[in-house]
Amino acid sequence: MSNNEGRVIAGGIEVVVDSHHKSILEAYEQAGFTPEYHCREGVCGACRTTLLKGEVEYRHAPLANIPKGQILSCCSKPKGTIELAELPPFKRQIA
Repeated sequence: MSNNEGRVIAGGIEVVVDSHHKSILEAYEQAGFTPEYHCREGVCGACRTTLLKGEVEYRHAPLANIPKGQILSCCSKPKGTIELAELPPFKRQIA
């Protein structure tokens, strides 16, 4: 795993987040999921999810209130491998 690559494990599904992705949310979209979000800028909190293991870094400081132990997937990237408690309200796209 390179310095600008991380992994997110959520609901048993692992997704790689690399330099081509702006965020965890974008990586899940490109993997075929439809994440719930509104702003993509860390303002609304719609993409909030529970972080079980690991750390994330933010492109910029989010404005939404983030309770301890939670992250915003729209504006964060994993530092290494992280684990989420659940798939953030993501729904698999139906072909």
